[in-house]
Amino acid sequence: MTFAVVDGFGVEVAVASFGTSSEGVGLALAWLASVGPVSRIGVEGSAGHGRHLAERLVTAGEDVREVPPRRTAERRRARRRAKTDREDALAIARATAGEPGLGPVKPGAGLGPAHEELVVVRDHRLMLVQRRKTMLNHAEAALGGLPLEVTDAGRDGRQVRPRLRQVLRADPAAAPGTVRALLSVLAEIEADITELDRRIGVLDKQLAALITACGSTLLEEPGIGVAGAATLLAEVGDPARFRSESAFNRWWGGAPVAVSSGEGDADPLRHRLDLLGNRTVNSVLYVMSITQARYHPPARLYLAKKKTEGHSRKEARRAHKTVLGRRVIRRMWSDRRRQLNRAVLHPSQVA
Repeated sequence: MTFAVVDGFGVEVAVASFGTSSEGVGLALAWLASVGPVSRIGVEGSAGHGRHLAERLVTAGEDVREVPPRRTAERRRARRRAKTDREDALAIARATAGEPGLGPVKPGAGLGPAHEELVVVRDHRLMLVQRRKTMLNHAEAALGGLPLEVTDAGRDGRQVRPRLRQVLRADPAAAPGTVRALLSVLAEIEADITELDRRIGVLDKQLAALITACGSTLLEEPGIGVAGAATLLAEVGDPARFRSESAFNRWWGGAPVAVSSGEGDADPLRHRLDLLGNRTVNSVLYVMSITQARYHPPARLYLAKKKTEGHSRKEARRAHKTVLGRRVIRRMWSDRRRQLNRAVLHPSQVA
């Protein structure tokens, strides 16, 4: 681990490296204390390799911010700097000092063993879903190599899985050598996909139990399924790290970005869509909005109202996602407070 400290002008103050171990983290914290008071600390990859460091810093009461890797890459390219640990640390420090609006890190410390297990299971499920997607893409390419007389039976559907099942009903023994080989490959792919579906189903049941064990009520929100609720819990971590609903919406890219000039010191007049933020949470809220628009009366009324106000369908959807983001973070705050209250009351109840 390499640490860099800069002053308010971005001038280097000190740089030091430590081992990636519990002892190294302890030495790093002692070194930071010896440097002097630090207003903010930026960590790159707080949900991955920087997780343990971020957790220790948050526990120590430091103001720790997440620095996206693209920020340091952009600074390095703009200044034609080399790619070294020292340069990366300085870029992170300068981004942290120059951008006080950076979002908080995502440590999971203190959320309990159920949450930690949920993160592991959710990540494993995501890997299996990606593998299934890869197999479906491979099946679609293989289907394109079959003669038209073989694929005509399943050509009516656009989805790969029904077409695959239809084609596999053909008799491979009566097919030419190349077609027979493709059908054999497709049969193996179908078997793999079926097994992946079974394993994903098992993980879904496990995740449903873990969501309840975490004390979350996200499944009560219309439009959120097990996968969506698990994704929100894993990506958000401790919801208390967001000071407001607006901060949460800014984090996942739901708040519009001002692109205006000529208004002086008044509020900006024009805005554009924020294409950054946490795209995973953005996707969950999009699916939530799509689902609610099909059957949830309040959502249908809200979307219809936005359209009557002159907004396009996409603009109405974005506004609805922002409303849903507020609902989600409020529910997560409420769930977290209830968890903490139970933790406080538990000892006295036992006594």
